Amino acid sequence: MIPHPWHIAYDIADPKRLRRVERALSAVGERVHYSLFLCELTNPDLAAVQARLARLIDTSADSVRYTPLCAGDRAAIRQLGRAVEQARATAWIV
Repeated sequence: MIPHPWHIAYDIADPKRLRRVERALSAVGERVHYSLFLCELTNPDLAAVQARLARLIDTSADSVRYTPLCAGDRAAIRQLGRAVEQARATAWIV
């Protein structure tokens, strides 16, 4: 199966649930902002991520949004400033 790009954004009210959601998404995607991940997922992988996040969140207080991107959207991404990998590597150095 061919993976498709997805933006997965979240708003989680509880810090403990927030850390769990961040860990789950870090395993399958690349953080592009505080609460936004870019993930390349096949349909079964997407279903697995959605099921996992559904178990982690409280739907009365939290939200997760899945936005599909086409291949052209992924190819058209432009960045100004440090690469995400560089930002991750240096973000916690004091």
